Amino acid sequence: MQPAFRYTHLNTPIHCLHPLVKLAYLLLTLVLVMYPIRLTDMPILLIWLGFSALLWALARIEPRRFATLFKILLGTFVFLILIQGFTYRGGQTPLIVLGHLKLWEADLGVITREGVWFGLVLSVRILAATSALPLFVMTTPTSAIMSAMGKLRVPPTATFMFVSALSFTTLLFEMWSSIVDAQKLRAFDIDAMNPIRRAFRAYIPIITPLILLLFRKANDFQIALETKGFGAPVRPTEIEVLTTRPADYFWLALIVGVFGLCTVLKFA
Repeated sequence: MQPAFRYTHLNTPIHCLHPLVKLAYLLLTLVLVMYPIRLTDMPILLIWLGFSALLWALARIEPRRFATLFKILLGTFVFLILIQGFTYRGGQTPLIVLGHLKLWEADLGVITREGVWFGLVLSVRILAATSALPLFVMTTPTSAIMSAMGKLRVPPTATFMFVSALSFTTLLFEMWSSIVDAQKLRAFDIDAMNPIRRAFRAYIPIITPLILLLFRKANDFQIALETKGFGAPVRPTEIEVLTTRPADYFWLALIVGVFGLCTVLKFA
């Protein structure tokens, strides 16, 4: 099974973008979602999320990958909507009344419309933030990321840590899938278990070999780094030489323009 968020080599406008432009998009996404949150933020978040969806479409990323991302976050979204529906202090319009249990300024027995809306705003905010990193990973090769961070004068050790974290995320999906398939061949099917049995029995036979395999991979990484002279007191060579094109400036201006529009709508 191929991991959902692995780099795919395609000839699209997003794949051909300079990595620093995509890094700027990633950083501006983080800045936008870190703004103080309000109930009226939904249109702003939807504008940025729609812009991200446009980038996903131009990169020709399969819809199943976005569906995988949404499926991973769905439990968090439901939890946030329910918790905010019950506990939001500014809620004045009841939707569902289960009883009355006053706790400070909130009535924990009433689901309010304002609380549900605030939970939806939080969910869209998380979705907008988490949709940026997979786009960057799926459209940028590792060599280009290292070259771009080298141009920013990022220390090689920090660059290696960042790239390794991205690589280990994909590797983790691969190992998890392989271990689950191997356990199914041994008549241990995690997908066929009910949620209670899965919580108590399913994960130990999977997590234990996963941790052991990660330790083995880390040892292989160490040997590979020592073989390639990592940490030598010389300037490393670049596998891929990055060049800037007019399209890069256009996309950078477009990303900054959309971010400026969202910022103006936020604070106007």
